Order: sequence, then C-alpha cells, then structure tokens
Amino acid sequence: MSAERDQLSPHFRRSEFACPCCGYEVTQRRLVDALEKLREKCGGWPINITSGCRCQRWNERIGGVLASQHVRGRAADIIVQGLEPVEVAAIAELVAEFRHGGIGIYDTFVHLDVRPHGPARWEG
Repeated sequence: MSAERDQLSPHFRRSEFACPCCGYEVTQRRLVDALEKLREKCGGWPINITSGCRCQRWNERIGGVLASQHVRGRAADIIVQGLEPVEVAAIAELVAEFRHGGIGIYDTFVHLDVRPHGPARWEG
C-alpha cells in the first residue's frame, strides 16, 4: 500500500488499525477523527494503537466479545506514553464521540469506541 493511501489522518495510518492475522481494516472515519481530538487534548503526545480492526476469527481467538466494536471498525485499544489508563480515560470523556460511546479501562491500555448506542463504561 502506498504511503499516501495508508495515511488516514495527520497522525494515524490505516496499517496501525489493521487486523494482525489478515490485514482486515474498515476503520470508521468518526473513530479516527475522535482519536485526533484525543491526541490534541493529551497535549499532542502520540497515541499507540494496540488493537484496532479485528476480523471475526481473530476476535474469537483473542477472546473478544461477540458483538465487538473492533469488528465493525468503531474501536481502538490505545496507550498514551506518560499517561496512566485512568488518566487517558478521563481525558477521553472530554471528546464527545467517546463520551457518548464506549470507554473501558484496563491495567495497561484503554479501549475507546464510537458505538452508535452508548454510553458504555467498564473496567477490565
């Protein structure tokens, strides 16, 4: 894939969201735009995508929930270097798409999604 086609936004590439087992990628624009807003609110610190899109097979293999937002291209699990997951989640609440979507706090990362029917909050 050309570098130009790979670029989704100023700070995110299609390849960052691709399923690790097959390359499946259907990332919704709304998610990418919300992540850009989050990056700005985090002082410009880079956001590392640890899990983006998942094909159904990969989602099942890693124990993802049946109706995972990752399979629909609406979710990303992220790490922001220098911030704890609870801090990232608090900042994500300032982004409307995440405030009305899903925010899950885990030990080492935060799940964020732009689900159409929310909000949903949990700790994993």
